[in-house]
Amino acid sequence: MHGDFTRWTHRPEDHNRSVLLQQGRVLLDADWNEQTAITAHHDETRTLDVVGRTGTRAPTDGSPGAFALVGPDGARPAGRPWAELFVVPGRYYVDGVLCESGDAPDPGWPLAGQPHLGTGEDGSTTLPEPEVPDGEERRHALYLDVFTHHVTADEEPALADPALGGPDTTTRARTVWQVRTAELDEQRCSDLRDPGWLRPQPPTMVAALEVKAGSDDPCQITAVQGYELLENQLYRVQVHDGGAAATFLWSRENGSVVARLLSITPPTASNPDAVLALDRLGRDDALSFHAGDVVELTSTAWQLGGRRGFLTSVTAPDGLDLAVAWPAGAPTLDDLGDHPLVRRWEGGPLPLQAEPQELEGGILVSFPVMGEPRTGDHWLVPARTVQVAWGVGAVSGTIEWPTLDDGSGAPLPPAGPVHHVAPLGILSGTGGAWTLDSDCRDLFPALTDLVSLDLVGGDGQEAMPGDPLPQPVRVVVRRGGLPVAGATVRWTAERGGIDPATPAADLEADVVTGPDGLATMRWRLGSAAGDPTTQTLRARLVDDHFDDVGASVVVTGRLSVAAQVQWDPACDRFGRTRTVQDALELIVTTPELRLLGGDGQTVPRRGALVPRPVRVVVDSACGPVTDVEVQVRAGEDGLIQPAAEDEPTPETLEGTGSREGSFRPGADGVVSLWWQPGFGDLRSAVVDLSLKEAAPVRVTAQIAAAGARRPGVHITGLALSTGAPFENDSDLTGADLATGIVVNLDAPVAQRSVQGKPVVRVELDLPWPHGPDGDIWAQQMVAFRTVELAAEWNADGPLIVWRPADLTRRWLMEQLWTMLAELGREPPLTGRFVLEGWAVVHEQDESQHVNTHADAVLVGPRTRLRLPTDDEVAGGTFVQWFRLSQQTQEDRLVVVPQVVGTPLDQARELLARTDLGVGRVRQQVAVGVPRGTVIAAEPTPGTRVPVGTAVNLTVAMTRIIPDDPFDPIDPGRPVPVDPVRPIRVPVPDVTRMTRARAERLLDEAGLVVELAEETSEEVRRNSVVGTDPPAGAEAEPGATVVLRVSTGRG
Repeated sequence: MHGDFTRWTHRPEDHNRSVLLQQGRVLLDADWNEQTAITAHHDETRTLDVVGRTGTRAPTDGSPGAFALVGPDGARPAGRPWAELFVVPGRYYVDGVLCESGDAPDPGWPLAGQPHLGTGEDGSTTLPEPEVPDGEERRHALYLDVFTHHVTADEEPALADPALGGPDTTTRARTVWQVRTAELDEQRCSDLRDPGWLRPQPPTMVAALEVKAGSDDPCQITAVQGYELLENQLYRVQVHDGGAAATFLWSRENGSVVARLLSITPPTASNPDAVLALDRLGRDDALSFHAGDVVELTSTAWQLGGRRGFLTSVTAPDGLDLAVAWPAGAPTLDDLGDHPLVRRWEGGPLPLQAEPQELEGGILVSFPVMGEPRTGDHWLVPARTVQVAWGVGAVSGTIEWPTLDDGSGAPLPPAGPVHHVAPLGILSGTGGAWTLDSDCRDLFPALTDLVSLDLVGGDGQEAMPGDPLPQPVRVVVRRGGLPVAGATVRWTAERGGIDPATPAADLEADVVTGPDGLATMRWRLGSAAGDPTTQTLRARLVDDHFDDVGASVVVTGRLSVAAQVQWDPACDRFGRTRTVQDALELIVTTPELRLLGGDGQTVPRRGALVPRPVRVVVDSACGPVTDVEVQVRAGEDGLIQPAAEDEPTPETLEGTGSREGSFRPGADGVVSLWWQPGFGDLRSAVVDLSLKEAAPVRVTAQIAAAGARRPGVHITGLALSTGAPFENDSDLTGADLATGIVVNLDAPVAQRSVQGKPVVRVELDLPWPHGPDGDIWAQQMVAFRTVELAAEWNADGPLIVWRPADLTRRWLMEQLWTMLAELGREPPLTGRFVLEGWAVVHEQDESQHVNTHADAVLVGPRTRLRLPTDDEVAGGTFVQWFRLSQQTQEDRLVVVPQVVGTPLDQARELLARTDLGVGRVRQQVAVGVPRGTVIAAEPTPGTRVPVGTAVNLTVAMTRIIPDDPFDPIDPGRPVPVDPVRPIRVPVPDVTRMTRARAERLLDEAGLVVELAEETSEEVRRNSVVGTDPPAGAEAEPGATVVLRVSTGRG
């Protein structure tokens, strides 16, 4: 800045906060200027810390923002001519410096015609289009160049107040900007943000004072080393020609001797000098123009364009007319452009060199580092005058320049101008068309715009179809890290349902944040046909007009479906499957051939059919399969033929059967075949049944050998006509027997082999002798006489029913017991049920009889038969005995056995042997008793009770170590139990668990499960809706808990 300043005292390294005035003191321009510099330094440093090296506020109105490059339509340019590129006005910060472009016509400042471009060295006043060779594409950086321009009253006349007569007072430091271009290779925006980009190495200068010989004459002013002139000056050293052959000019007045150039009278034939018309003279003779002075013709436009001024020398000043030498090529007034000026320099141009060069008054300058000097680079050297005391030849004239530790001058970079650069974008151009490839601007939100919507949790969850996600989705609204209460968050689900509390069917809902800034939403994924397995829920912050504020948060949820789970095929069969769903579908839909019956049959001779059809079923996990064919091969001599339901066994398949064939299953998936085995020379034969690409099912048959077991019909159980079981060695009353007996078989028998045939009977052993026989044989009973009770019997499919005649029934209930009382014979009587199985044949295969052999087993004091009967004996006679009494079982008394001190299983067995049952089982804590040991019984052991009485048991619940662990339990002494209260257990929470898992947990808790089904919209099928009593309620061990199981949606 070429102002008339005394010096420039601001140094940031001094960390000064302000300039303080003192009363009665002189106020210098340097003090004021330092205060403004301190304020600017604080402001720019603070901005640099907050914003960063470069940046502008991010637009919130959808516009491209400050200093964006756009086309005529305001959009990002693509393939636009150079003349159709514009810079959007606004504010931008570079190194903390505020750059304001001012208002511009829509859509912005033309890139080629910016307001502060000035005039370049080539005379252009516009930003030239970069040269791109034909057929090639070139990349150029677009950057912002920000620097300070010194404004005086010559440029801005309004700075001179007319009220004072227009004297020169203060000047201004103005921030100006230019958008420039620089050719690139492969750099990207991040490379352009490097602080060293487009910052050439500056030259350095050292200012020092010349050392001279002194004088002994006290009347002579001499200097050994010091500034020799008598006035304080601010010397300015400024680069004139930049580049490798750089030169500099210097001025003792900081280049402030300047006048406005009004006109230029060019040279004539008679006068080779040009005449410059000035607007004013200097304030005094020292500050005016003189013959021989070096003057520079420049202007505001040339200074902004970085163009060096035109130098000439004064030949003959005449008032306001200044005659100067005027060589060829000198500029015209129009060439200078706006605000032409004439500036005086005291010296130059001189070359920049490392050797010291004297300016004047002993001031030397040198340039130890040449760097890359640019036109306008300058240094300021304040010089202060000599002060002489009488008779003392001391030096006090100085310059203000920092020194190194050895006292030599410190090399300093230029004091200005300082260029701050920031990348704006990267352009690519070809054939005159330009495209913005990258926007390199740094955008930041305003502090009040720092409202963010962030996800807290709930993203990426999975749920079964129809179920809500396990956890709610939560977002937080914050401003600068602090929670915002009362903000509205709008939730939108593409499918399913959302609700702040419980998932519903709504697809959109608004939630207001709480004091913690949180907004919570429950989400149930859509599970309708065609719904994707991955779905999204969007959260948006909205304002009081319900318009979106900022970006939204998108959360994903996935349905837990097998179709989305990958697996690695374990074998070639699954080679084409990719997901678990594919594999499961292949498994459950793959038909399987299973044998239902007909294997291992025996035929009595060669050429005979097997007694029962060979039956197989084709099914999968999805049910019967009917669209396949079962391949059957019966061998060389065998024959096969379809078998209809309830069809009698054919005599032969000769002429109707075939050796092999394909058979399609019926609606139930069953294939039923008659088989006539072909044995050849063997005694066994096979028939193979198979599906395509599956292992066959092989069925065998044998020829019956002599003495071999023959298959037949089997007795599976006996019962009284009342439905009560009738086992061997049972106790019956006359009333029981009077109801009749039913025999259950595993196959229907021919009625004609039973009805009217003596194949079923009931026998009783009566005391003998009695009546007239007693008079002949003995007066007392010495034997038994077996009688057959009069009855009727018949066959009904797989049942044989025996019923006593009417007289027999009355006799069993009354007369029999009167007679025995008269004889003094106490019951019970021994009776037998007899079935002649050898005479009863199969309804369809009369070669099969009722095989009656069964193994006997001792169960306590009773002898039981292990039914059903087997084929150890073909046919035979089935006999089952019983004891007959008049009284009921309940009227007979038994003693409760000693079960205290025994394990629960052993106690159950003891009670069963005594014809007693087990009633309620309770658990209590007992001291020194192993868990599961019976500690009490009711009725107590030793008590006589009716047969069938249920005995209640109390068992130890936990084991507690006694004082003497070797003290055995004495079954005869009472066991100490907890007298306070029975143990109670909490009902586990099994809600939404599968039924099987819930039953297991309740069983482990010692509770009895009772199932109840109900429909539910929220709980999937076969999972638990709840329990009665509810979860957490206390119940005694053994208590019943109703498990409410969902059947799905109603």
